[in-house]
Amino acid sequence: MHAEWIAAEHHRLHLIEEWPEGRHKEVALAAIHSSLRSLLQIRRPEEPLGACEVCLSRKRVSTPEVSERLTLKPAED
Repeated sequence: MHAEWIAAEHHRLHLIEEWPEGRHKEVALAAIHSSLRSLLQIRRPEEPLGACEVCLSRKRVSTPEVSERLTLKPAED
């Protein structure tokens, strides 16, 4: 079940990335990242995560802030 929630939040992330720049977009992206971090912390390791076609089609990015935004990793303690 967590994999579906993660996929839904990840999909929302890509939708909101298309919004015009502004405070509303920043806040929405921050909320999604918070949700993803929480969901990934409670996800069972054997639960597979599907591949995202949008992420797979993007070129490698070298700037840390963009790379961090696109990465679905749980926050490290």
